[in-house]
Amino acid sequence: MIYDYLIIGAGLGGLSAGLNLTSKNKKVIILEKNSLPGGMVSTFKRGRFEFDTSLYDIYDYGDKENEGDFQKLLKKFDIAVDTTLIPFNVLIKDDTNFQWEIKGNFEDWVLNIEEVKKGSTSGIKEFIKITKEVNEAVKALERNEEVSEEEYPNFYKYLDKTAMDALKSLKIPLVSINMLSFLWVNMGVNLSKLNFIDYALFMYKMIFKKDVILNNKNLDFTLKLVKKYQSEGGKIYYNSEVIKVEEKDHLFIVKTKDNLEYKAKNIIGDIFKKYFFRDLDYTENKDIIKLENARSEGANGIVVFLGLNKSREELGLNYYKYYHYNNLNSDICVKYMSNLDHNTYEVIVPNVVNEEASPKNTCVVILKKLYFGDVFRNLNKMNYEEIKENIAQDLINKFENDFGIDILEYIEEIEIATPLTILRYSGSLNGSLFGYSKKGYDGVINRLINYQDEEIPKISFVGASSVLGSGADNAFRSGVLVTDRLLKKGDDKDE
Repeated sequence: MIYDYLIIGAGLGGLSAGLNLTSKNKKVIILEKNSLPGGMVSTFKRGRFEFDTSLYDIYDYGDKENEGDFQKLLKKFDIAVDTTLIPFNVLIKDDTNFQWEIKGNFEDWVLNIEEVKKGSTSGIKEFIKITKEVNEAVKALERNEEVSEEEYPNFYKYLDKTAMDALKSLKIPLVSINMLSFLWVNMGVNLSKLNFIDYALFMYKMIFKKDVILNNKNLDFTLKLVKKYQSEGGKIYYNSEVIKVEEKDHLFIVKTKDNLEYKAKNIIGDIFKKYFFRDLDYTENKDIIKLENARSEGANGIVVFLGLNKSREELGLNYYKYYHYNNLNSDICVKYMSNLDHNTYEVIVPNVVNEEASPKNTCVVILKKLYFGDVFRNLNKMNYEEIKENIAQDLINKFENDFGIDILEYIEEIEIATPLTILRYSGSLNGSLFGYSKKGYDGVINRLINYQDEEIPKISFVGASSVLGSGADNAFRSGVLVTDRLLKKGDDKDE
């Protein structure tokens, strides 16, 4: 059989691309190297605990009254999911003895900032208006519509600015900027390097499109996507690692590790372009490799999954998330994060929002510590286990000491994911959790504007490192955005 599209990788980008194409009656096959779909959105079991690897916040989902793009796309494909809105329920500390509790909604967040620093509200209100305009402008760009300076003046005004420069220009005090932007770690870039447009888009979702958590497991969600895809005629093969792609007579011949071959008119990769051109023996494209090398990998990190044999109430885990920073100023903080031993980390307690995240009278705790730079360069087969266990133990000790909570003696199950784990499973470049960083010159706007210039005939890419950048919502939307453009071009039609 000759497929219209062959998709390499069943991450959220690959799955949404498959869903969109099969809904238009295209012949599609997905080849996934692992035994399960989802990529970074997966689930694994240890003992009586079932851990989700991600999706503790689904951004851009919203509620019934104000639907986000993620929710709209799932409805488009007639996929129903069970979710719970996540209220702000966060405790934040840093090494300067700063402590801050956020509960309620975004309005409460702003009121708390005003209490700490009088005169912050006016600048933040102006920022909120700008996020609306930026979102509208970017949506127009995604639709390939003209975006005029007359209609979107603030979009053009802040197009080339960093998040820090833009927020300062709005006369928001630095301490208030730091409090407003404590979630910069969820984007993996500090404010003086993060493109303002990308920051504004992220904050727009936080303010207007409430984030949610799945009530079921990651795997339940991704299998539901697969089931819908298959019901539309799509094929998916697991344990099918692609090792070679070649082109012959206007068709792609795709070979897998188990010595099978597939033919397709078009290729879509839910993988890094660099891997495609470097590792799959496809004709080397020096221009693409040069572009890829110019991009910056996002932060990598250690993730520690804990199954505790006490309920979160018994342990005093009263917040959905705990954040600790070396310094709340992201630019100062990143300087520390280039060392293995730093004090910036995030802790998530899913049971606070979803009581059924673990068996009764137990709870799940996820500790995440990010790094910038090649801090794992000295890892080898001899010291790998020792180093990762030492980092995990140190992280648990830090959390106990910083927040006065005892969890060590109640650990029933523990699993530690390192950049090597993430690299091996998802294929993320050097184990990065964020794909390519959306820094100034390589933010979403640059990617959207240059999308056509960077196109390769009959080969496209989706996922976290594609046109929209990292995040589950962006990865999923990328699959639809890219395939909509391909369908409009009609690349799959016979020559």
